[in-house]
Amino acid sequence: MKKKLFIFIYCSLIALLTSCSNYLDVQPKGQIIPKTAEDFSTIIHYWLDQIEKGADDVIISSSAEKVTLETFAEDLNATLASNYSYTNIYVGSAINKNQNFYQTLYSVIKDCNMIIGNMEDTESELARTLLGTAWSIRSICYYNLMLRYCEPYRPETAIETLGLPLVNEFNMEDKPARANLKETAEFIEKGLQKAISYNVVNEDFLFTSSVAKAYLARLLFWTQDWNNAITYAKEVLEKYPMLEANEFVEAINQKQKKTHNVIIRSFTEDDNIGALNYNTAQSDIRKRPVDKNLIDLFAITPNDIRQTCSYDSKRLVTKVVTSKLRSEELCLIIAEAYAHLPNKEAEALNYLNLLRSKRITQDYTAYTMNDLPEVFPQLITTDATGTPLTKLMSAILCERRKEMFVEGDRWFELKRNGCPEFWIAANGKKFITEKYLYSYPIPKTDINLFPGLIIQNPGYEK
Repeated sequence: MKKKLFIFIYCSLIALLTSCSNYLDVQPKGQIIPKTAEDFSTIIHYWLDQIEKGADDVIISSSAEKVTLETFAEDLNATLASNYSYTNIYVGSAINKNQNFYQTLYSVIKDCNMIIGNMEDTESELARTLLGTAWSIRSICYYNLMLRYCEPYRPETAIETLGLPLVNEFNMEDKPARANLKETAEFIEKGLQKAISYNVVNEDFLFTSSVAKAYLARLLFWTQDWNNAITYAKEVLEKYPMLEANEFVEAINQKQKKTHNVIIRSFTEDDNIGALNYNTAQSDIRKRPVDKNLIDLFAITPNDIRQTCSYDSKRLVTKVVTSKLRSEELCLIIAEAYAHLPNKEAEALNYLNLLRSKRITQDYTAYTMNDLPEVFPQLITTDATGTPLTKLMSAILCERRKEMFVEGDRWFELKRNGCPEFWIAANGKKFITEKYLYSYPIPKTDINLFPGLIIQNPGYEK
């Protein structure tokens, strides 16, 4: 692909540009920076190439990173793991890695700021595509940072909650403090809206306007802006229809096949790094059996095709771990968002049943409000607003748990819905996932570099 020709040029440019060791605010002094759209395209193409090779762990994430997230949650039984040598026992085992994630994301943000703030050409087709892509990637990086390094979003407390340092320009003199969480969410939303305004359609750049809209739906869902989350999720869902049952069985366990429900994905080209990440993920995910609680959840609904696609008779995972954003997630976003709105239970039920009808192959019966199953016993007992689960909300969350199994989603669902504490026994010790562990620590290097500006997350002060 054409962008691979740019990789050497990109590396040369970055070598010239990174005269300062701080990844937050690199600004060359006495050096020449790229000016033309063609020059700047080398920067974007480097990150696109990393995604397509399956080597990116921070923007879209590799299969291996998805497995890391799964080891933090409870769907895979850590107590019964066959081997802890190459996987995390629990989230507390990955504190150092989680700090590195922060630094790499800000490095990507720095590259995007370089394009947004320094490219003289802003009107050519290539320039507009680059700008739209840069705005998308930068906003997605901040979204990924917010999910990991900030507390769950609560509209009533967002102004008092710590957000992120918001670096919006390529300037080494800027040393921003942590904004509040409301400011952070608004910053990301404006960035995604800006990306959408460029209407990127060239799929060689991966981050089309549809991708930006899908991430905007995710963001608005996370920040509990239910109405607008529905609007954007519906628009993308219409363009990327969900898979029918026979399509799902054929596609879900394929490594690289792109089906009509996939909005964006990682690892689309054969490469040694991507193959290593992919093969490692498939091996590591089978070191832990599926937790009995999830087995019991699947048992409630006979003829659910996801059960046989997910694990075998020994409770070992058979579902192939890939990294992609699928339209089925948007259907679940719509269903839950409606469930949070007054007098919209019928609409929520409609989208819940829409997905169920595509996953239950025989004797399918749509739920009605009168025959919803009882609230399923699990770690999550309250919804994103802190309200005890209703039957409808429980059914939606359970459907999401089954649909998104081993796709790196469950950890953030636990965080979004109450940060429940739980423990596992391993190697003769008890490991507790406490509430504070749901938000990763800010790297100590940043705390030391910007004393008084970058405040450490609670629980990691010492």
